[in-house]
Amino acid sequence: MFKKQLIALALASCACSSAMAITWGAPDNGEHPNVGTLLFVQNGVGFFSCTGTMIAPRVMLTAAHCVSEAGNTNDITYVRFEEEALSGIGDYASLQDWFNNEWMSTTAVIAHPDWTDYGEFPMTYDIGVVILDQPYYPSNGFGQLPPEGFLENLKGQDRRFFESVGYGRQGTLPPTEMSDYERYKGDVRLLEVNSYLSGQGEASAKFSNNPGVGGGTCYGDSGGPTFYKETNLVVSVTSFGWAKNGNCVGNDFNYRTDTTDAISFINDVLVQYGN
Repeated sequence: MFKKQLIALALASCACSSAMAITWGAPDNGEHPNVGTLLFVQNGVGFFSCTGTMIAPRVMLTAAHCVSEAGNTNDITYVRFEEEALSGIGDYASLQDWFNNEWMSTTAVIAHPDWTDYGEFPMTYDIGVVILDQPYYPSNGFGQLPPEGFLENLKGQDRRFFESVGYGRQGTLPPTEMSDYERYKGDVRLLEVNSYLSGQGEASAKFSNNPGVGGGTCYGDSGGPTFYKETNLVVSVTSFGWAKNGNCVGNDFNYRTDTTDAISFINDVLVQYGN
């Protein structure tokens, strides 16, 4: 299932149900200011939440299912980079005042042109971007993109050290059950890139979601980055995973950024919006 989360907002509370979040992870503690959260409405329903990574001053990389559904792009999208996404919500007379003062507005959202709501699975094309109205310059720099075929060329220990970052749920089973709307990080391991579910090396990569080998993702993490080691290299965006009885206990499948389809899409966006 995909990892977008529906969020019910009130001036003092947030009840969550979104794309997946980091499980068995830890608070980000300022490590990834280039990673933010999206709040958006799709086809009249919302707010949903996802995660994204800044790759240029106005360009946030995310998942296609975070920007488009049933052929329709989001009705409205807001972006924020605070670690605690709900901070300040009680300081305003209305929800709209909070959005106007604490969130960034957006010019457009763009899904990969071949995105069909997983209609061509396993070739999902689950990659998209959000274009901000105003530029944002993260203190740790922009996310960088890998060369084509990067993940296939990793061997041995180089496949063991990745980090997922997101604003999703921190767990769905005791004792880790938490749904704070905050930025978390978790270590993951690359398991494979050449199975049917991953599109035979042309679409997704399978990462661990297991407390024995690190963290994983859950509802609300959709679109968030998988960083290679302790770098800004974004090798994939969180896409879908297996959730038994709604629990985020399976492995994650993240859409790769090192494929021909992803590279072509991102480059086209950067030509238009990258400066």
